[in-house]
Order: sequence, then structure tokens, then C-alpha cells
Amino acid sequence: MIPKKTLIEAAEKDGSMARLNQLLSASQILLCEANNLVEEASDLMKERGLMLGTIKQLHTRFVQSADAYFKEFSSLVIEEQSKMDMFNDMDSFDTYFRKWAKIPKGWEPLKQEI
Repeated sequence: MIPKKTLIEAAEKDGSMARLNQLLSASQILLCEANNLVEEASDLMKERGLMLGTIKQLHTRFVQSADAYFKEFSSLVIEEQSKMDMFNDMDSFDTYFRKWAKIPKGWEPLKQEI
């Protein structure tokens, strides 16, 4: 068995570690965005009484899995500056993504006259 340090050094030397960092960073931002959108949708469903049956059960499992994933991922980001950079990247991505997807922040339901 090759010692862990040797594997890491080889991955750094051939550029695999840099590529891995890029891929995981990009996927983390996408997962955070997706998670935020799912939570916004589920909040709206709950407010309207639409979070029922199977979707409610699956949403609970999704949240539990996402929480476990994000907790584990956070253990990989140890430097405070890296954490701040990641949150800034997430905010920037959210702004651009919502503009592209035409999903504005701060949505309010239409006012209906009764």
C-alpha cells in the first residue's frame, strides 16, 4: 500500500490536486445554490400547505443528506480566508444565477382582492 503522503505528493506534482480543487469548489457552489433553491421552494410549499406525503418524506431525507455532506465538506476548508472566499463566491454565483434563471430574490405573492 502506498503511503498517503506519497499519493498526495504525486497528485500535486501531476496537477491532479489542482484540478480536484477546482472541480470540488465548483460543485460545492452548485450544490449550495441548489440547496438554497430547494429550501426556498420547500418553504413556499409549507406556507401553502403543499408539503405533503412522499415529497415531504423525500425532502426530509434530502435535507439530512445535504446537512451531512455540507458538514463533511466544511471540515476540508480549514483556513478562514478560504471560507470567506467560498461564501463570497456563493453570493456572487447566486446573484448571476438568479438573473440568468429569472428567479429574483425577495419574491412576494401577488396581492389578490377578495
